[in-house]
Amino acid sequence: MVKIYFRRKKSGVPILRKNEIEAMAELLLRDYDAEVLKEPGALDIEHFAENYVGLEMDYQDLSHNRSILGMMVFADCLVPVYDAERNEAKYIKANEGTLLIDNGLLRDDQIRRGRFTMGHEVAHWLLHRNKYKPGQGQAPSFACSTRPFIKCRTWDVGNRRRKFTSDDDWMEWQADYMSSALLMPRSTFTKAVLEKFNSVGIDAGYYEWGSNIALDLWIQFLGYELADLFNVSVTAARIRFENLQLVTVQSQNRRHI
Repeated sequence: MVKIYFRRKKSGVPILRKNEIEAMAELLLRDYDAEVLKEPGALDIEHFAENYVGLEMDYQDLSHNRSILGMMVFADCLVPVYDAERNEAKYIKANEGTLLIDNGLLRDDQIRRGRFTMGHEVAHWLLHRNKYKPGQGQAPSFACSTRPFIKCRTWDVGNRRRKFTSDDDWMEWQADYMSSALLMPRSTFTKAVLEKFNSVGIDAGYYEWGSNIALDLWIQFLGYELADLFNVSVTAARIRFENLQLVTVQSQNRRHI
């Protein structure tokens, strides 16, 4: 796997702009399989995680109420999961590089959320493992007490209203943005959108939300088309519109998109 380099704060949290995350994602995808950047389509994120990044996939009940969507393990240790048969918590051994996904995301109506969560956890491994991995010279232990893993709850994944008040907030945003950039690469996503724009006479390279009632409605349906094409949620596709400035939204109209 190609190595990626980036600046870090003293706390170990990466210092990354959106365009840097975009470039990293496309560099990784090109090294993994250059074909995925030629035509718009759905990335096999599980194959990418296991066969390119080198992670070990595991599916567990991570909580009693499905509030924990995924976990990324940075060193051999015990991780807490939920024993549905006994209705109690338990600990299981997890190796360094284990990506855990909650069983609830295997349901047909949760597959797309599961794919985004998987990308989110892959991003944690790529960007944040140096912060969570035990210090140099510290032997791995299944009884480690440093909690070298991240639990990602429902409000951590895909949260566009996040308040950036802590390092954790920034890391969860970075993982979200990287997941979007992997599942909807800038080059192919932009290509798909511009082709759709051209078909309805939008030739400026972007659309300003609220400028045309009929086109506003069409943009709403376009979100569904792109979600199907990239196998992501409609919300993820619409957020990607804005992040790539393919649909610009004035503050007073933001809540309507």
